[in-house]
Amino acid sequence: MLTIQKFAELAGTTRRTLIFYDQKDLFKPKRVADNGYRYYDYDQLYRATFILELRRLGLSISEIKALNDSRDQSALNDRLTSILSQINQRIDNLNLLRSTLDARFNQPTSSESVVKNHPFITTGAAQLFCQSKQSVACTEEEIAEIYADFYQRLGKLKLMNKKDSGFLTQLPKSDANLYPTASFCILKAITADTDTGNLPRLSKPAGKFVAINTTNDTKNICIGLQILAEYITNHHLKINQELWQMNRDEAFTSKGASNLVCLQYQIQP
Repeated sequence: MLTIQKFAELAGTTRRTLIFYDQKDLFKPKRVADNGYRYYDYDQLYRATFILELRRLGLSISEIKALNDSRDQSALNDRLTSILSQINQRIDNLNLLRSTLDARFNQPTSSESVVKNHPFITTGAAQLFCQSKQSVACTEEEIAEIYADFYQRLGKLKLMNKKDSGFLTQLPKSDANLYPTASFCILKAITADTDTGNLPRLSKPAGKFVAINTTNDTKNICIGLQILAEYITNHHLKINQELWQMNRDEAFTSKGASNLVCLQYQIQP
């Protein structure tokens, strides 16, 4: 027979674990001497390792005891099927976390300095976005509700992937007077294989854009729009009707946007 220390080494466990299993009536030694020493048979190794592996799979002491007492041969398979489902769910969640962080650290970084209220022309590549529903009242309450609904449906982890985000507003001629009540939708850049459920998608076309960086509040955005309108007129530019209001960073401070935003209009050929 084997001492508890020798048996523990053979089974790949500890003396303390075997004592604990004995106390819980889960796995008992073959014999207990008058001096209290526990002794085990070699044949007990197979049962011990099976119990140890069930514990590694996440079964509790009470569950293993119930399975030992059960005459239902399918009970173990049923419990392990449930554990497999939980493991697969954890793997899915970890894969989602990994893809989110991969996307974050694969985003290009910009070293350009941000100058406010100075119009410029930039060239942008085509981008695919997911969009929220359209606003109606343009109040802070509505913006918060649309924001919460959008990221609840798209997935709040998308906030961490550092892909572009912002708003799309129909605002012809960079008309600052119409901005405070203009309808908008929230945008978040996605890839073609992103699961967006029933949220609509839209493409931001490639091309040249006239743009201006400004502070994210109604007063400064309207000032920026006025400056942009003058620049467009003075340079005889033709622009589309869509105002792309893109966040300059991921820290949203007010109305679902960053402190600095970039206002953009695509230039027509």
